[in-house]
Amino acid sequence: MAGYNYAEKYYEEHHRTHPDWVIYGSETSSIVHSRGIYHFPMSAAILSDDDRQCSALGNSATSWSARSYEDCVTMDRDMSFSMGQFLWTGFDYIGEPTPYRTKNSYFGQLDTAGLPKDAYYVWQAAWTDVHTAPMVHVFPYWDFNRGQLIDVRVVSNADVVELYLNGESLGRQELDNRPGSGSHIIAGYQIPYTEGRLTARGYLKEPDGALKQVAEETRHSFGNSAKLVIDMDWCSDGLAYLIISTLDQDGYPVENAVDRVRVSVTGAGRLVGLDNGDSTDEDSYQGLSRRLFSGKLVAIIAPGQEPGDIEVRAEGEGLMGATYSFSFGDGIASSELYHENTEHEILTGNADEVPVRRITISPEAGVIFDEKHRELGFGASVEPSSATDKHVIWRAITDGGVDTNLVSLNGSDERALVRALGDGHFRLRAESMSGTEDIRVISELECEITGLGPAFLDPYSFVSGSLYTRCIGEVGPGNERGVASARDGETVIIFDDLDFGRAGSDRITMPIFALDDKEYSIKLYRGVPGEEGAALIGDLRYQKPSIWNTYQPETWDLTERLVGRQTLSVAVDQKFHLKGFSFERFLKGFGLINAAEADAIYGDSFVKGEKAITGIGNNVSLEYTDIDFGERSATSLTVKGHTPNTVNTIHALLERDGVSRREILEFKHSEDYEEQSFTLSEPATGSFKLTFVFLPGSNFDLESFRFS
Repeated sequence: MAGYNYAEKYYEEHHRTHPDWVIYGSETSSIVHSRGIYHFPMSAAILSDDDRQCSALGNSATSWSARSYEDCVTMDRDMSFSMGQFLWTGFDYIGEPTPYRTKNSYFGQLDTAGLPKDAYYVWQAAWTDVHTAPMVHVFPYWDFNRGQLIDVRVVSNADVVELYLNGESLGRQELDNRPGSGSHIIAGYQIPYTEGRLTARGYLKEPDGALKQVAEETRHSFGNSAKLVIDMDWCSDGLAYLIISTLDQDGYPVENAVDRVRVSVTGAGRLVGLDNGDSTDEDSYQGLSRRLFSGKLVAIIAPGQEPGDIEVRAEGEGLMGATYSFSFGDGIASSELYHENTEHEILTGNADEVPVRRITISPEAGVIFDEKHRELGFGASVEPSSATDKHVIWRAITDGGVDTNLVSLNGSDERALVRALGDGHFRLRAESMSGTEDIRVISELECEITGLGPAFLDPYSFVSGSLYTRCIGEVGPGNERGVASARDGETVIIFDDLDFGRAGSDRITMPIFALDDKEYSIKLYRGVPGEEGAALIGDLRYQKPSIWNTYQPETWDLTERLVGRQTLSVAVDQKFHLKGFSFERFLKGFGLINAAEADAIYGDSFVKGEKAITGIGNNVSLEYTDIDFGERSATSLTVKGHTPNTVNTIHALLERDGVSRREILEFKHSEDYEEQSFTLSEPATGSFKLTFVFLPGSNFDLESFRFS
């Protein structure tokens, strides 16, 4: 028997070579997900977002994991020679944090509190019989910004599912739940959010083709928490697990509630733990209070030394409290438990925090930008209104969560003013830290810009690896919105529409996470390798002691200066993670500038070549803008040229803010091109326009110049 860790792609090849092997998945899945957290759109691979959570939609895959729930189920299911698979993992667990910046893993089908994630139901649908245990599950919960485009997923062990919004059918989809039938095991819908009921139904195909409904599940819109509820999850002789949740004023479950709850136990029992399953929550498991996470909190109760009744009480700021009574007894089974929910008076007048549950984004004049509507306003309201921390952070991002270059944005706690800069799609985001040091709440709304022309990426600010536009070979998401190359074969990661401007750059910095300490070969191309006009501009070597899941930057000089609008390709044949890159803007003040790079040329006679300008005669001026020295200064100017004259006088005008000064350069006779240096009358600083002026009688060939 041969076990494979995350290597389903080898099953068929190895089975052909070794038909006597019994193949099984010794570790599979490794898709990461946070219970009740959804990052849109489903089409964007987002490992983790600003909230450090992973999307339960199934679009948070590690670089080594299965590509999707569908692949993980069907690749094993449909191979008759595969014995089965062991999912990594059943439960989340403390340690081996993936992603890397929290205290525990996100691999589980259940969280650390034992509460099922949406992925749990994917496997329930795959591994149970519709005839004996029919089921259907729809996600996400139903509470978003009005008009926001929501990816809705439905899993079922039934043959056909149908989704309804407020009683109106959104269509039926047939599922491939039988071996060899295909990979469509999850129905997908994309619909704009509107308040109401979201209902999924599962149907069994009868022999005559008729459909028989066998399962149904409904999610309902909800408001802020009004009252606490306690229910028994399960109980043994030694421990009882109680689920604490909230209802809104209409009695609907508040599925994204984050209220802080205080728990007390009286009678013949004691509180031994509180867990909400939130991987980012640093509160003690043995504290007396904790926030709900995605609407739930688990209280773990142990019996006291003497048998008897136990009462568990839950209280929260501004909420109607609840109690739950039960006893362990001698070998008592859960069916013998008794309970009583008792409502307490609404708690007031204490200083407990009130966390932010959601932020509602309200467009003031729509979400479509064009020539007539370059600026649009958006309002933000924090819920509940009694929240302790009402500060709102605004961002405009791509689908992958990276700040976009399409707009400029000014925001306050209650309003954002957004100005469009170029055509495209972006997501307006409002975030809240909710009284912590990290982002806890994310709210989004899609926006479109048309009629303004294209916008280009700025290579001088950081370009995230997730902004790649094309690839050759397989790529996966990396930590911190990076990108990961394939483990086998060459990967080419392509970034289009980079605008280097006229000055350009030949110096790149790339933060890289390498899996080991060996040398990595990285090739950089202008254009795409194999396509017309592409050129290798960097044959780079990267080697640093590997630090797990940590990017380490390295800087290289390239063989060519990139100017104007370009495509950049990064080619590797080893597994590595690229966070992104940034270029150092070429400072024209200290670089070698070819004469033909002049921004303007005018005069009586000259010939412009590829690099040089020759035959410069009477009254010719060459202008070079944006000669920039950064924080430094220059004291000399070196000119490479040729003149048959005994001396050819060149006037160099340095102009800034309407003020100019003149340097006189007496270039002496030369038989061929040569460099001659001239000391400036005073140091040149900052940024200015340089103009070479050639007077009557000039006869000069100028190849290049540089300051130093």
